[in-house]
Amino acid sequence: MKKVAELVIKFRIGIIIGTILLTLFFGYSLKDLTINPDIVSYFPKDDPVVELFNYIGEEYGGNQIAIIAIEADEIFQEDIIHNIQEITSDIQMLDGVSYVTSITNVLNIKDDEFGGIEIGKLIDEYELPESLEELQEIKEYTLSKEMYKGRLISEDSKTSLIVCRLDVEADKIKTAHQIKEIINKKDLTAKVFYGGIPFQLIDLSDIMLNDINVLIPIISILIILALFFSFRSFRGVILPLLSVAFSTIWTLGVMSLLNIPLTVISNIIPVILMAVGSAYSIHVINKFNESVVSNENRIEQSKKALGEISIPVLLASITTVVGFAAFVFGAYLDMIRDFGLFSGLGIFFAFVISITFVPSILSIIPVIKTSSKNETNNKKGIILFMDKIGVFVLKNERIIIICGILFFVICILGIPKIQRSVDMLDYFKKGTNIRLTERMMEHKFGGSIPIQILVKGDIQDPVVLSEMKKFEDFLNGQGDVKNPQSIADLIEEMNDVMGDGKVIPDSREKITNLWFLLEGEDVMSQLVNSDYTEAVIQATIVSVNSKRIKQLVNDIKTYLDGMSSSDFTFTQTGMHIIYYKLDDSIMKSQVQSLIIALILIFLIMMFQMHSVSGGLMGLIPIFFTLASIFGVMGYFKIPLDIATVLVGSISIGIGIDYSIHFINRFKKEFQQNHNELEALSKTLETTGRAIVINVITVMLGFLVLIFANLIPLQRFGILVAITMIGSGIGAITLLPAVILITKAKFVGDWSEIKNGIFDKTNSVIKKTKLKK
Repeated sequence: MKKVAELVIKFRIGIIIGTILLTLFFGYSLKDLTINPDIVSYFPKDDPVVELFNYIGEEYGGNQIAIIAIEADEIFQEDIIHNIQEITSDIQMLDGVSYVTSITNVLNIKDDEFGGIEIGKLIDEYELPESLEELQEIKEYTLSKEMYKGRLISEDSKTSLIVCRLDVEADKIKTAHQIKEIINKKDLTAKVFYGGIPFQLIDLSDIMLNDINVLIPIISILIILALFFSFRSFRGVILPLLSVAFSTIWTLGVMSLLNIPLTVISNIIPVILMAVGSAYSIHVINKFNESVVSNENRIEQSKKALGEISIPVLLASITTVVGFAAFVFGAYLDMIRDFGLFSGLGIFFAFVISITFVPSILSIIPVIKTSSKNETNNKKGIILFMDKIGVFVLKNERIIIICGILFFVICILGIPKIQRSVDMLDYFKKGTNIRLTERMMEHKFGGSIPIQILVKGDIQDPVVLSEMKKFEDFLNGQGDVKNPQSIADLIEEMNDVMGDGKVIPDSREKITNLWFLLEGEDVMSQLVNSDYTEAVIQATIVSVNSKRIKQLVNDIKTYLDGMSSSDFTFTQTGMHIIYYKLDDSIMKSQVQSLIIALILIFLIMMFQMHSVSGGLMGLIPIFFTLASIFGVMGYFKIPLDIATVLVGSISIGIGIDYSIHFINRFKKEFQQNHNELEALSKTLETTGRAIVINVITVMLGFLVLIFANLIPLQRFGILVAITMIGSGIGAITLLPAVILITKAKFVGDWSEIKNGIFDKTNSVIKKTKLKK
């Protein structure tokens, strides 16, 4: 890296100008950066379950359902009914809406005065009920029908739903906004709730924008304070901030140019880059402060300083990139792949800027000599603290290792307690509109998470319809599955009106006759295809608890596998099985990303140390940190979700940086004087100081996420902050203790110190000297 250092210093003016021009270019492209909060859109399109889910959406009126809940003391009032009818009609006119269903336009099947069947609307939109008698009559009739009660009207008749199916190609957020505008224009006395994914996306989009606007200023202030109290210099504050600001602009600029939107996960990339990316500049500045001491030889000293620090910074950046890149392989959600890819790219940009732009600036700035008084004051700060750490480690190597092992074991025992969560509702804080609406939906209407079964065969065959009805009865028996419905229910209802009982007719001829009466009704295209070879059974589930979802998916599979006929097939899809796949992928992604990250980082450490033992030694703080993370998650019931699943690999990539810098400096110091005590002291005073500054900076950066509005991001921030503390402590206490106990050969040629450097007397003398 010496030649690279020489080139950087030689062309420093061009590098500074080029960096600024690139930043302006990428900054201009940010105007086209978009936000996509739709998690569903990131499910893998080639997954058979997702393919079938999308197919049903395309063929049967859309999978995206926007729900408006109207709540009043009594729904069956003249003004409330009028409002529902007007809203239903207005929404139906929107371009992105395929179907709207409410009590004012839902299909109604009843007998006519001649003993036949009359198919119409539950409430005639042209003759809305006005008198109390009419309203009471329609109320009693509606609540007597299973087709409506618990589906469109609550049992207490205080809440009614307007269910909107959006077109597959519709802009969900735009359409949801248009629906809200329609309702806001009405002079409603009733309370309105908004449920379903389209309305959730509006809230998510607002949350993401709010988080960006709030979190970045907060983290900037905290990092400024941490850097100021650490370096107490203008360049020690401004240069790290410029490096992370530039790398963030470059990363988001590339995303914008490639039309990659921000998601609920990649939304935190700026926070990550500000917290993590500053580390490389901190180490470079710390090295320059140590090595560049005179204006006369500033250029040569700058070359030497950059040449020495470049390798550890390079290795540290590679390991961090590896931690993020682990998500590119095996992640179930595309947005997690994007997060890993562009976070890694941002880290690479931060590294490039830290070894080009930052040293270019440092080589130009004149050296300011510090007075002896200031040096004494600095000595009383972080350096004095590191001296005490060194004395503590030298006196208590064995105690440190024993305590580390005990802590590791205790944390390991907490791992089996970790739970997984895929419930999007838990991502929002209590009291938010989304949670209030969904809880109301669960309580009064059986939830809003769809279960879908695609039936293939001759749908007009009595056997097929009977099997569909049997399956609905099976779903009803699950307890938390509500409102199963299909074409079979309409046929049963019509048969009952005809006086033959609420059963599927046993003859094809009668089914065909009843079917004829349903032709042309809007509901038919949502339940069956045009040639009657496919039909859909739909239901909703209240809970998305991981264990319950897994059990339901397996129970449905067992039931369907028990069907022996070759004349028809039943295939399950819906959000329940997608959540199941997501839950399963979270565990697999966690294990796979950890294995990939650990293997790659071990190889990097082994390359740096030129030995297997050296590679293993560098991983010690990482295992210590991973145990801390998962132990905390288990004991404090922090679930594994789409955000916390990222913590392990990220922590490996970030946390190993401390080991790299510590071992690299310790190795260099030991090779110079062959004295482990002086090497440790010097390493702690220099690199150890930078590690402490870095830990504080990164920790504060991630703790900012506790101000995020999404709960998984709060958990993510807390866990990463914990890992920074764990890996930092491990690097400056546990790692040197292990080195001293094992006399690890990778730090130097131990054959030269066999004659007494490690004898008890000499060790005690040197420890005492260091303490003084």
